[in-house]
Amino acid sequence: TERQAAGGLVSNVLRVERALERCVKQQPPQKVYDAAVSFAFNVGTGNACSSTLVKLLNQRRWADACRQLPRWVYVKGVFNQGLDNRRAREMAWCLQGAN
Repeated sequence: TERQAAGGLVSNVLRVERALERCVKQQPPQKVYDAAVSFAFNVGTGNACSSTLVKLLNQRRWADACRQLPRWVYVKGVFNQGLDNRRAREMAWCLQGAN
């Protein structure tokens, strides 16, 4: 049902947030955090936690971290327009919070 799907989504987002808490040691601004959660939800927390984006978050370099998002637009080495669109939206949101 729709209710079950919504509950599953919330559960999965909370799982991603808990995983990010283990690797992001700084408290980013809310929009930066939201973009990071969306990114990690999409690429997986292992990939996110080992990314340059998270390294930059831990250095409190919010805008530089946001600018890492467009690098993640490939599926098995092939450019993906849908991911490019998603990353552009995530980066725009992220940068609003970084400034």
